[in-house]
Amino acid sequence: MIRRYNLLSVLVFALVLFISGCDTEDPIDSAARIRIKLTDAGSFVIKEMHIELTELALYTTDSTDAAGEWVSLEYTGGKYNLLKLMNGKTVQLVDQYFPSYNNIEKIRLRFGNENRIMTVTDSIIPLQLSPNIIDGVEIDVNNIELMPHVISYIIVDINAAFSINELNGNWFLDPSARAFPENWGGSISGYVAPLEASPTVAIAQNDKVYFTLPESDGMFNFIGLEEGAWEVHLMAHPESIYADTVIVIDTLDLGEKKVLTPKPIRLPFKPTGE
Repeated sequence: MIRRYNLLSVLVFALVLFISGCDTEDPIDSAARIRIKLTDAGSFVIKEMHIELTELALYTTDSTDAAGEWVSLEYTGGKYNLLKLMNGKTVQLVDQYFPSYNNIEKIRLRFGNENRIMTVTDSIIPLQLSPNIIDGVEIDVNNIELMPHVISYIIVDINAAFSINELNGNWFLDPSARAFPENWGGSISGYVAPLEASPTVAIAQNDKVYFTLPESDGMFNFIGLEEGAWEVHLMAHPESIYADTVIVIDTLDLGEKKVLTPKPIRLPFKPTGE
């Protein structure tokens, strides 16, 4: 069954790393091209979540340098309200050429100090950087090889359900992340109603839990999911007159795009007396 996390910590967002082959206007022979975009999913009670990124870098190896090296990307930094980036919406961070025939093994994100969340009551809570991420967060990318004229996509997903911690009244940003090729894994999507229930959607597989807020039409979407069984939890606001619904997916195959029916899935009314 799904675990209930502290509501202020329930947020998921993702970085989308786009790496594309050169085109006819590319002045560099056999160069690959890198584009980085930012995307996000939602929270129960957070109205805004702002993060500051200051640097993006890739750890790459090639056939002549097994040790590899960190290469900083052409990124000057930026601040982003993640709750504007949900269910597949993105903002581009980087667009640059990069040597092909290199293997990408890791990506490193460095954060600035202007990170904060705003609750639905308009309370602003600053997020301090945990000491272990002062030098950045390194995320394994599983050896993506850059090939000329071949488009590769990498998604870096930071799960804020495990990334925001509170200690003695202070809140800390300590991102927990995963990375995977865009076309890897399966996806689960659907629609939930009514929006008067202020629904939140979560999916769970063993100890993996991901959250999102549906769009204005009730649409939700999860990507990069491992194969196997998943539970989909459609959760109504506790003070609403609607009850939660759980859908069990017995098997999700790699590459499968699972669309849940009916459209929309309507939350039931709570039993009388609850």
